[in-house]
Amino acid sequence: MKMVRLVLVFAVTVLVVSQSASMAITVVVNGQPLPATPAPVEVNGRVLLPMRMVFESLQATVDWDGQTRTAEAVRGNTTVRMTINSPTAFVNARPVALDVAPQLIKGHTYVPVRFPAEAFGAQVGWDQTTQTVTIALAGLPGGPVVGPQAGAPVVHFPRNGDLVGTRTEIRITATPGVMQVIWTEVKRTDTGEVLRVVPGIRHLPKADGTYRGAIATPRVVLGERDVEIRYEIHFRNGPNESDPQTMVTCYPND
Repeated sequence: MKMVRLVLVFAVTVLVVSQSASMAITVVVNGQPLPATPAPVEVNGRVLLPMRMVFESLQATVDWDGQTRTAEAVRGNTTVRMTINSPTAFVNARPVALDVAPQLIKGHTYVPVRFPAEAFGAQVGWDQTTQTVTIALAGLPGGPVVGPQAGAPVVHFPRNGDLVGTRTEIRITATPGVMQVIWTEVKRTDTGEVLRVVPGIRHLPKADGTYRGAIATPRVVLGERDVEIRYEIHFRNGPNESDPQTMVTCYPND
């Protein structure tokens, strides 16, 4: 009887593992699943999608240079450039190392999903259990609400995708008489891991709601190995975590 139970357990385990291994990857943008075909693929732990599917889902304008096999996508003030088989991409002329290069798969140009999404300011998540990539991007239908409509500060500079120095000038317009909270999260570009949180100074804007100052955006080195990083600069209209906020994503200018 024990042997029968062991065989049954082994069979069920094999079935579960097989189903997990064959589970299709799903990509969801602001709550809406992207088409299942052409299907997403996983390469070295990174999810890749056809180029136009990625950029058009983020409402970016795409140009393709067939001679250099380079895609250039523009959304707002951010330009992303990626080349087939090149491990280096560019965000507003700033080079970024990719774990997996864009590549041709079954006649389609596939690009890693996380990199361009985060370059355009999106939040990207991964659910291992359901094999689902989730992308949340403000300004798209169903996306997170930020900006003056939600009572969040309006950031005049820096802008998404900007290159910034170790101390970055900021200027915002917010609600007069409401405490403003500013802080910066330093994250790895490749994994999204938070490496450091730099708290800002709480302050009241002027009578007209404006504030101008500077924040620290330090370079981070892990041991002896430098890593590609980005800064997520958060501006919150109030002292509570639930208060509306705006986030700007920038990159070190070095």
